[in-house]
Amino acid sequence: MAFFRNFKKSFEELKSIRCLTVTALLIGVSVALKFVMIMPSETLKISFAFVGLAAIGMLYGPVVAGLAGVVTDVIGFLVKPTGAFSPIFTLVEVAGAVIYGIFLYGLNPVKLDFSSRTAFFGGLKTNGFQVFRIFMAKFCVNLFCNVFLNTIAMVIMGYFAPEVFWVKITTRIVKNLTMLPIEVFILLLVLYPVMVAYRAAFREKRSA
Repeated sequence: MAFFRNFKKSFEELKSIRCLTVTALLIGVSVALKFVMIMPSETLKISFAFVGLAAIGMLYGPVVAGLAGVVTDVIGFLVKPTGAFSPIFTLVEVAGAVIYGIFLYGLNPVKLDFSSRTAFFGGLKTNGFQVFRIFMAKFCVNLFCNVFLNTIAMVIMGYFAPEVFWVKITTRIVKNLTMLPIEVFILLLVLYPVMVAYRAAFREKRSA
């Protein structure tokens, strides 16, 4: 099956010095972006930390992205600790990274055309499948990781009582659905230039 072949192919990427180098660079970007956020309101914050792991997933697949998720979470904690370290939250980060790899590996990202509204939406329609892959990647991360896994982890760690679990779930669903179109747009905006830069940097080897 193609699904399992992608995991095998992603694992084989680890043999490449190029993969290790680019992944290390994007891990650094991901860690740095953990500390960059915009807060349009007291209850909403726009984080860019997911961009680095999404880019790794696009370039090198779920296995590499999952390993990068471990490193990103640990380094992020060491740089700026927030409470006690817990491998449970690391697993949540890894799950999100793997999801990006599953949906985005081999993606041909969309170049957004801002010349007119017609051109913008026409481009999205023409590249509908690629847009759908990006949307599903972020939707699954938000629903599975941000809403459910992260809430379960917080109950286990004692951040709040199990009795309020479904209240927290409901609040997080609303928050993550609100953020979803913004985060999808960020990925649409960023993944194309990442791929262009990657292909430009390694164009000689690609043509060989």
